[in-house]
Amino acid sequence: MRARPIRSDGTTAGPITGLFTVLVDGDDHNEPIADAVRGILDGHIVMERAIAERGRFPAINVLKSISRTMPGCHEPQEREIVKLARQSLSAYANMEELIRIGAYRAGADPEVDRAIQLNPALESFLSQDKDEATSLPDSFESLGRILRGEAA
Repeated sequence: MRARPIRSDGTTAGPITGLFTVLVDGDDHNEPIADAVRGILDGHIVMERAIAERGRFPAINVLKSISRTMPGCHEPQEREIVKLARQSLSAYANMEELIRIGAYRAGADPEVDRAIQLNPALESFLSQDKDEATSLPDSFESLGRILRGEAA
């Protein structure tokens, strides 16, 4: 199956948006079909059972999700906010096991210390009730406040 636009005159020129879902066995995102799909699509949203099990919905793994077209859709300051949020989430994820078992010592890494401080607010930001809606400008404003430590 190939996704492509077909106009009424029979030509195939023009834009297309397609949404495809791929369920990977055992959450193995490196299995051949998932790997091939990632390589040909402009972006992907990775949902994870472990995130849903901790009660965060939608259960999107922000660090594994990507959009190749997103940088062209946002202003430079919005891209910077996204970059800083991803860096904080990544710093926390890299040390999460040590943090949970109490092996991480505060002060060992300022970036991780900041990620620990911001993590509850970022997790809350990433949660959404089924009837909740927020405009894109309001979302960036809220995320910016969290990263400035104003809403943490």
